[in-house]
Amino acid sequence: MYEILDFIKRRWCKDANWLDGNCYWFAHILKTRFPFLEIYYLPIVGHFICGDGVCFYDWTGVVDPKEVPFLLSDIEKQDSLLYDKLFRDCVY
Repeated sequence: MYEILDFIKRRWCKDANWLDGNCYWFAHILKTRFPFLEIYYLPIVGHFICGDGVCFYDWTGVVDPKEVPFLLSDIEKQDSLLYDKLFRDCVY
């Protein structure tokens, strides 16, 4: 956890809309840097985070989700329409 938080603090001190429009890309950056993490989606707040299923992170550091995070890879397998909509609206 310290390594992840240190990475966020040292590399990403400037806000580039990481919480408002670019949250998928921040989660993608964390997943790329720390391959043991996965990308999750919080459907109620409409926010992507990265985590290991126990600890979750976004640009602010540690996130304590107030809802059940959905694994993006599970969404892809179980609900292709939602997955396509998320990619259309958030990635492309």
